[in-house]
Amino acid sequence: MGSKQIVVAVAGNPNVGKSALFNALTGSRRHVGNWPGKTVERAEGTFHYQGWEIRLVDLPGTYSLAAQSPEEVIARDYILSGEPGVVIDIVDATSLERNLNLTLQILELTGRVVIALNLMDEMKRQGWEINVAALEADLGVPVVPTVATEGEGLPELVAAVVEVATGQRRTHPAAVDYGLTVEGHVESLEADLARLGMDGQRRWVALKLLEDDPQIVEAFQRGDLETCCLEPGEDAPSLSPEALQAVLNRAVRLREGTRPDAKVEIVRRRFEFAHDVMHRVARRLRPVEDSLTERIDRVVTHKFWSWPIMLAMLTLVFWITIKGGEIGGAWLEAGLSWLIHAARAWLTSIQAPWWVTGALVDGLLMGTGTVIAAMLPPMIILFIAFNLLEDLGLLPRMAFNLDRPMRAVGSQGKQCLAWGMCLGCNVTGVMASRIIENKKARLASILTAPLIICSGSYGAGAALAIALFGDRAFPVMLSLFFLSLGIAFLTTLILNKTIFHGEPGGFVLEMHPYRKPQFWRVIRRSLVDRVAHTMWRAVEFAAPAALLIWVLGNVPPGAPFEQTAIGWLVRMLAPLGRPWGLSGAMLAALLFALPAKEIIVPALAMTHGLQASLAESEQVLNYLPQAWTPLTACTFLVFFMLYLPCLVTVWATWKETRSLKWTLMGSVVPLVMAALITFVVYQGGRLLGF
Repeated sequence: MGSKQIVVAVAGNPNVGKSALFNALTGSRRHVGNWPGKTVERAEGTFHYQGWEIRLVDLPGTYSLAAQSPEEVIARDYILSGEPGVVIDIVDATSLERNLNLTLQILELTGRVVIALNLMDEMKRQGWEINVAALEADLGVPVVPTVATEGEGLPELVAAVVEVATGQRRTHPAAVDYGLTVEGHVESLEADLARLGMDGQRRWVALKLLEDDPQIVEAFQRGDLETCCLEPGEDAPSLSPEALQAVLNRAVRLREGTRPDAKVEIVRRRFEFAHDVMHRVARRLRPVEDSLTERIDRVVTHKFWSWPIMLAMLTLVFWITIKGGEIGGAWLEAGLSWLIHAARAWLTSIQAPWWVTGALVDGLLMGTGTVIAAMLPPMIILFIAFNLLEDLGLLPRMAFNLDRPMRAVGSQGKQCLAWGMCLGCNVTGVMASRIIENKKARLASILTAPLIICSGSYGAGAALAIALFGDRAFPVMLSLFFLSLGIAFLTTLILNKTIFHGEPGGFVLEMHPYRKPQFWRVIRRSLVDRVAHTMWRAVEFAAPAALLIWVLGNVPPGAPFEQTAIGWLVRMLAPLGRPWGLSGAMLAALLFALPAKEIIVPALAMTHGLQASLAESEQVLNYLPQAWTPLTACTFLVFFMLYLPCLVTVWATWKETRSLKWTLMGSVVPLVMAALITFVVYQGGRLLGF
């Protein structure tokens, strides 16, 4: 902690008002990035109070510190690091007993804690009263009632933080009694750790060894306690691997000799402590009656009615996304058209060489602008829509309803939510997979995300289907949509039976009470923290790719199509696609569409020699129905909808996994499935005489 500065970690369960409190205190003075080596978002902000600069670090929302997910590891390691001078633990007053599980684990790590008892307004509306003084006495740390969205209690909270940080207010954190047997084992292991020279966190480490905590056990096995922010005292002897292994072996013997299981007993005693505290400090002022949330949930989570309701909500979201995307895309395309004409006119007026005008206007500007016009509107709409549904409380209900069918393929309901985001853009679907706590299920979601038809593929595919099939375009596109969904389910099942075999991972799903969404906060979070970052990456990929495509179509200058680089590429690829009924022109166009699937129509025009840039053209839509048979058209559409993720999705996969292996798998899995399904469609069509 620097001079006149206090670093404060903000911890708490998901959906307890952490973001509201963080934004209320820091305002616009915030920075969003990722935790080092992780894909989990890190937000920091500063504000000043009575001469102190207070830096808030928003920890990931988590239900425990058990190191079972990246969020839990990050939160725990940061508190252990000693960097925060104080931890603000935000507790949902309406779910006090459940929230205290995390609180008690934080108190085992540090006594420099201030409890923000948030959502006090909702608790009062539900007819409850909490004796704050009694709760403070039970926990041994300051407890401040707050309503973060209204700013109530925040001055008192900040004052308490400063008092704890400066030592003006001493804390005496509550310690859970884990029973005679476990406490005996803890004392024994604490003595072993003391002999090793560990002078801090001995009780906590002993408990983690008895719980068989994977991170702590691995650190002892490697002989590297610094990775867990655990260091022996300065005068301690050097820790030998043998000494650490001896302590680990002793913990194993103690754990295996404990009945009931030590980990189960520790968790049970912690929840029992929380239960006792809850009943001492809380009382109901009104008779028990069903809340509005409970009455709505009887319908929204009903075994039958939940499905049409959920389908209607998703249909509405996706209809708004597609229609809004079309309108927004048309506006952007109009602006792009004006910009292209203005840029071309200016370059002509200064007598720029033809290749400069072509490269900058027909290549860079037109290609990049097309990607932005196609991706930006649906991405904005879908992010805002899903964030609003999450704030309202409907998104976790959807995951709950979808869990049962996903269990049949070895996954969980949250994967369906990530797939839903894919319908707007596969990039958002891949990034949304981070809501899945289980690593195997999260990877399965990321690998199957490209199999879901995104709005870009759907729009471009619809244009081709209308040109190729006329009045039959709608059933064709509907069939392709359900085909992609079926392939995604099948692929998930195959992955979970092979690469990710084993029991499907469980997950914690909090269905918080229905709340009025914080509309402007949702928009800001969607645009600033999600859309802007993703679109910038899209431009980084699209700009050089569009420039390269223009060069390939115009080198050598003035040459006929057959002698250009694209003509040569078409001839080279021709033999590769024959088993699937795909020509060299089709394969070349599919490669050109990797920056963004939306440019497949102008890419086909270029690879068929009809034009030399990515400008939209009706000519190719008139040409293809005469050149392709219905079987060829169907084969191409099937392969196009499934074949490979766009380059931005590949980047998103790398960003989420930080693994070359899984990034490559994210392309291999959809390519293999596309090849198999397209082969069946083409060869089956030939056998049937089409």
